[in-house]
Amino acid sequence: MALYDNKYWLLSHIRNSFISTDDTVMVGEDLPKKLLESRGYTDPDNSSDEDDEVEHESYDLQFDTQFSRLRSDVTVRMEKMALAKKRAAKIKQVKWDSNPPELDNTDVIDLFSKKEIKNVSPQKSLLTIQVLNSSNLPRNPFTEYAKFDGSAQIGIPTRRFKIFLTMLPEEQRNYPMVVCCIAAAKISEFIGLILLKCSTIHGHIQLKSPSHYGLYLTEEDGEIEAFPCLDAKESVAKYSFTHLSLVKKAKEERNEDEESVQAEDLPVIEVRDSPLQESVGMKLMEVHDTAMESQLYKSFQVYILSKVRPKVEIHLGISGEKIEIDPVQQKNSKFPFVRQKAVSYHMDSIACCDIVDAKSNRAVFRIVYSAIDPANSGSFGQTMNFKHYDFESDLNTAKAIAQKINQILEIRSSVSRKEYNELRERKLKIKRFSLNK
Repeated sequence: MALYDNKYWLLSHIRNSFISTDDTVMVGEDLPKKLLESRGYTDPDNSSDEDDEVEHESYDLQFDTQFSRLRSDVTVRMEKMALAKKRAAKIKQVKWDSNPPELDNTDVIDLFSKKEIKNVSPQKSLLTIQVLNSSNLPRNPFTEYAKFDGSAQIGIPTRRFKIFLTMLPEEQRNYPMVVCCIAAAKISEFIGLILLKCSTIHGHIQLKSPSHYGLYLTEEDGEIEAFPCLDAKESVAKYSFTHLSLVKKAKEERNEDEESVQAEDLPVIEVRDSPLQESVGMKLMEVHDTAMESQLYKSFQVYILSKVRPKVEIHLGISGEKIEIDPVQQKNSKFPFVRQKAVSYHMDSIACCDIVDAKSNRAVFRIVYSAIDPANSGSFGQTMNFKHYDFESDLNTAKAIAQKINQILEIRSSVSRKEYNELRERKLKIKRFSLNK
């Protein structure tokens, strides 16, 4: 027991002496153990397991886990030199001699020996064989119209149409062919481009010259409208229709076209018809011209009316595809907080346009539209919610706008217009029934 007491006393004395001094104690060194071994003291209970235990450390020193010693410049340079030596070991330097020694014939033969090359017949690729076999094929007569194709044009205005080909079999007629044409081409040149595309896709169909065919206005389901074919001399940019049908002309129509072409070179002879025939012809021409012009874009300056705010001046843009409402920017407005948003509606969502109130100078017209777009709706069976805009303008402008929109709607015959007309008829029947009671 005395030995153990002396041991613990000595350990505490040594530790206190080290703590009181200003000497630096290295972390991880068990100094009391070393002093005891140097004085000859041994611990009988000491075993080899103590080496695995945590070594005694100074309580005044705390190890920081985030501390890392920076590498010196000498170490970095030594590592770079060692890496350079490894790279240099892989490089072999060859000295170039401008005057090499002369070689004997035997050495030349050994170094540059001739090799026997077998005569291998050149093999033709499958593409070369196909081109050689197709050299005698007849030339496509519609190749000259390829320059009017607008699918690969950049920076040139183009028009895209869906063409129904009536010369195809019945099971293929309901699927239109998309054709892109430059806007500067004529209708006759556009027909030639359509025939070129048709001959490429449907090569088994026999086609004739473009003068034997005509383009007719068509609905989206392929039904041809009761209008004459498009004028072959007109430009494609004049028309904004998206669906057309290519129909073979009758003999009478072809003869009339040929006569009209020949008549351009003949002197003009005035032929006077009867007043009745002349008036009927003029009316038909007016109807045809107004139907064609109704598809073109035109802007009108009108006022939009609202119950909760004063009227706002806007630009009403109308085309065969959509209606745009664009407010006019007013700098000196008395109501700066009143703003009309710019909106646009597809023509398929427009139901009708009627003049609601007409006076001597001013008129109010109403545009009814469907809040649900029939093209994007999930099912056509759901009831549509109709809303309207009221506009004010002079009487002539209101009549022109109503006529233009109604002509476009008659040509398109959208689902919104059909449902709105049915709703109108139901309301009229209910009103008549209530009056008859």
